[in-house]
Amino acid sequence: MRVLLLSHSSAVENLGGAELSMLQMIDNWRTYDPSVEVMVVSRSPVGRLQPELDRRGIPWMNLEFGSWVLPQLIVSPEDVYRTARHDFLATKSLVRLIQEFGPDVVATNTIVAPWAALAAKMVGVPHVWFPSEYGDDHEFAIGVDHTFDDLGALSDLVVTNSAALKTYLSRWIDDSKMAVLYPALEFSDLAHRVKDTPPDWTNPFSALPDTLRVVCVGRIAPSKGQARLVRSIAQLKRQNVRVEVALVGSARDHDLTSIRLLIDELDVGDRIVLTGETANPFPFIAAADIGAVVSVSEGFGRVTVEYLAVGKPVVAARVGATPELVSDGHTGLLYDAADDSALVEALLAYHRDPALLAAHGAAALAGVDEIVNRNRLPAIVRQIEGCVAAGSAPIERMPHLVLSWMTLPATAQRMFADVGALVDPHDSVTWTVGSNLARPLRSVRRTAGRIARRVVPRTLRNGWRT
Repeated sequence: MRVLLLSHSSAVENLGGAELSMLQMIDNWRTYDPSVEVMVVSRSPVGRLQPELDRRGIPWMNLEFGSWVLPQLIVSPEDVYRTARHDFLATKSLVRLIQEFGPDVVATNTIVAPWAALAAKMVGVPHVWFPSEYGDDHEFAIGVDHTFDDLGALSDLVVTNSAALKTYLSRWIDDSKMAVLYPALEFSDLAHRVKDTPPDWTNPFSALPDTLRVVCVGRIAPSKGQARLVRSIAQLKRQNVRVEVALVGSARDHDLTSIRLLIDELDVGDRIVLTGETANPFPFIAAADIGAVVSVSEGFGRVTVEYLAVGKPVVAARVGATPELVSDGHTGLLYDAADDSALVEALLAYHRDPALLAAHGAAALAGVDEIVNRNRLPAIVRQIEGCVAAGSAPIERMPHLVLSWMTLPATAQRMFADVGALVDPHDSVTWTVGSNLARPLRSVRRTAGRIARRVVPRTLRNGWRT
């Protein structure tokens, strides 16, 4: 089988959960079926994904394209027009690539970019979508309903990374078209990864007694919830409860500035350490007592399982797929994301009761294999083979995405007006000069016409153009 796979990202900043899960799926698929051929297309520029593909001998190509699910909507007519142009060209390139590469199936990883799905329908090749997120921390260019309607309409199979996400998408997509594939996770070299610390690595936690040490791994961003964790630590400090936190992950400049300002404002710089990005978070996880997952939504939560694999209980918001991974009161504590005090209470519970902490840690370690074994790739491959055998299903309606393009002429007109390129010809200098020069000729012509109507009989004027 030949597979053309679109990745929304080249992992310029770091290899995130979506990219890691995609790579692991490719590895497992090639192990299950050594004859499978995979090619990956991702967004320009080249990032950390491409060396991983090279290491695996997987051909790849980069394209410049935009997103229909993005952190902030593009509203400037010039930006909308330019992005649409890139998207048109990317779709056209994907159509040509599909025709040349000849895949049996086209697949899209994450909900961010629909261009491979659209190209597959244009060529008539089955398409499989692997959504891994809700997108509720992003904006939808054509609206949530239209986006997920199109996601289903442009796909022959939709494979989510959790039962929770499948249930969420069932509002728009028929259940018979969906399946669940838990991400593949590999912990065979975990002991090595825990000890594999760089020469300059330092333990972010103190050795002070009566201290709960918390690790929170993930990109620092408002949707990831680190600000709530910082505020909880400040509240515990006011209660003379010592809880230390290591925030492990990258951040965009404005998000990093924001979290640092909050730490300074709440005077918890002595309790919270920002470690920055790391390719191996396991030494930090091993140094902690518990792991925290404080994001407002989780399609799966790869880092949650990584905490459990190191034997760390998890404190997490009761959202998304997290309840599928953390057994409340057994391998961790779940709290109500809408209750600001609930996170504080969960942290206090572990601080006050070391025996509870130890019991939950042991249960976490014992239960992680069951989560890892939920990955059922062979069953999904058989479903994909069924889609290939059946062929691409005909699309029943025009995608909302395509209908939205009908507004682009008006967008272009606004763009030209914004940059001063849209000019009424009647107001131009050349029109004014030409009109003034032609005025005497028009006057003579009007006068000749009036004379002709008065002097020349109507029968002779028949056909005379005045």
